[in-house]
Amino acid sequence: MDVWIGVLGFVLFLGFGTAVKICISTINRQNGIIIKSRIRHKINNSEIIYANLGLIVLAVLLYFHYFVFVPAVLMFVLFIILSTRINSGITEEGAIVGTTFIEWEFMKGYKLVDDKDDSNVIILKIRANRKQYVLVCDRKDRHEIKKLFSEKKIRVTEVLK
Repeated sequence: MDVWIGVLGFVLFLGFGTAVKICISTINRQNGIIIKSRIRHKINNSEIIYANLGLIVLAVLLYFHYFVFVPAVLMFVLFIILSTRINSGITEEGAIVGTTFIEWEFMKGYKLVDDKDDSNVIILKIRANRKQYVLVCDRKDRHEIKKLFSEKKIRVTEVLK
C-alpha cells in the first residue's frame, strides 16, 4: 500500500510540476507581447480557496510528519499562484491565450468582430488546432492586428462565429 501512495504522490508531483513549467514558459513569453488583450486572468474566489486549502493540507501533512505528498501540494499551490500572473496577447512568435501559446504556423485564420457592449474593444477570433481562441483587444489596435496577420500570411475568414 505504501508503494502505491508513493507512486500517487510522485505522479501528482509530476502533473502539477508540468503545469508549473507551462505557466513559467508562458510568463516568460508574455514579455514580448506587442498587442495586449484586455482578457486578463482575474483571481476569483475558487483560486483563493484552492490555494488556501493547499496550504492547510501542507500544514496538516507537516504536522503529522507525512512527507509523501508535500512536493505535490507545493507544486499545486505554486501552479495556482503562477496561473494568476498570465496575460494574453500577440507576440512576434505567435499568440498567447491563457496558458496556450499558438505559433503563427498553426493559425488557420482570424476574424475581427466589433463588440456590441463596448465600443472601445474589438474581438479577435483565431482559428488554430481545430479550436477557436478569443482575444479582446483595443479598437485602436485593429490596423496593427491586420498588418501583423497579413505579414504572417494568416487569412481573414468569415467562418468563425
